[in-house]
Amino acid sequence: MLDEQNTQKELLTTFLHDAQWWKLALGYIETENWFIDKLLNADIYKENTPNLFERIQKFRNEIAAIGTQTQNLKKEMTEYEDELHDLLEGQDISLDADYPENHMKLKDRFEEFYTGLNDYKTRVYNYIGGML
Repeated sequence: MLDEQNTQKELLTTFLHDAQWWKLALGYIETENWFIDKLLNADIYKENTPNLFERIQKFRNEIAAIGTQTQNLKKEMTEYEDELHDLLEGQDISLDADYPENHMKLKDRFEEFYTGLNDYKTRVYNYIGGML
């Protein structure tokens, strides 16, 4: 994080770069979610696999929930990015004392979501890879 010697404009610029990267990553995640959904709905699995339907259905339900989380985060990131742009374009930049803390909370939520998504993808790929 930036130290106290940085200006509020520099801090906002750093926050804006973070928000832009998060939003870009969420765009990639949307594509991955689409691929995983298609993979889970493909007719390529061995019929005699134990608990096949239940496992695939569980993964389908999880990807649907992840898709909703992705959309919600993307909307929130877009609003945050717009807010940062507005602040940077203003003449008088004055940040609430909680602004850096709120940014870190948003960062933590994104990282938690991203880590959970990667765990999910690993589970899906390991399960499906073992069947193909």
